[in-house]
Amino acid sequence: MKPLTNFMSSTFLAANNISSADANSAAENSFKTKQHLKGSNFSNLFFGIKNISIFFIISILYISEAKAKKCLDFLPFGHNSDYVHLPLKSEFCVKYGKKNLKFKTDHLGGRIFSTSNNKIQIFGDSQVLGLDLDTQNKHYLNNYYSKDFVIYAAPNNGPYEVINFISLNDKNIKNQILINFNLSVDLFRVYSDWEIKNYVALKSDQLSEILDKPYKYKMIIAKSILTNKYFTTARKNNEEMKKLFMTRDVNYLKKNLTKYILKIDEIIEKLNLKVDFVLTMPYWIYQKKNNKFERINFIETRLKNILCSTFNKKNKLNTIFISKLNFDTKPILTEDKRHLRSEQIKLIHLNKYCKN
Repeated sequence: MKPLTNFMSSTFLAANNISSADANSAAENSFKTKQHLKGSNFSNLFFGIKNISIFFIISILYISEAKAKKCLDFLPFGHNSDYVHLPLKSEFCVKYGKKNLKFKTDHLGGRIFSTSNNKIQIFGDSQVLGLDLDTQNKHYLNNYYSKDFVIYAAPNNGPYEVINFISLNDKNIKNQILINFNLSVDLFRVYSDWEIKNYVALKSDQLSEILDKPYKYKMIIAKSILTNKYFTTARKNNEEMKKLFMTRDVNYLKKNLTKYILKIDEIIEKLNLKVDFVLTMPYWIYQKKNNKFERINFIETRLKNILCSTFNKKNKLNTIFISKLNFDTKPILTEDKRHLRSEQIKLIHLNKYCKN
């Protein structure tokens, strides 16, 4: 019998024994109990309720575990202090709206869609991971790259975490790779105060256990909130993200991006890599007007100035793309309202964007 089942059984028996012991004298003592509870009676009542409560809590966890083993209601990811990744060499299912999406990973936690050896390695965060799809042909990069994908990406896996992954796993890195820079949040992750432990609760060695016992996920999240004063699960809404961007010092942001690009150049030279680079537009730069989604002009003007004076300058990147919307009349956001839908992302060359 599983430990959880054992615990449930013992908890139920404990609750049942307390109830039975008090049952015989319940009728004759009921009036007295209503008038004044003695310390012993109150203690019995309290611990009886407590045990019954524990029973119900464990029952809920047990039911949740059984359901979760069919399909998780969260995406499992953890960190090793250097980068964030999915469970290694695993298969699992994640609920997305009314759909169940299948995930399969390789020995480094990269998401794979086939067992082919003709692959291109893709790096980034949750935007490029494909939270709204379970087949490669629906991925926005599939229109531009014919090879099969292995995507080393996870939520809160920032730009420097990508560099860490490539450096630490250099023996497994192919000559040609692609890096996706999610402008929605990566703009802020190039600052020195970015710490993955403040946004990612799970450690790498906890991922296997979470897949086996999904109910522990929320317990670990709760523990992180209690023990790390900087940890948060809260995410800023669209207006807050716009404000965050508009209040940042432009020159300091350019300086941080330039520093990051130099680090990319270093790793390219060291490992002799050919790197394509994709900038995906921030989801918060769009607004709906006259039944169409369009970029907010004053925000884009600021962003364009930053990008074209940093990424569009001389560097060792092979090709740099930036995204635009595929259809301006269709919904553009995923279920969590913090990512662009894969079907909505179209790529153009950055130098062309900067010339317009």
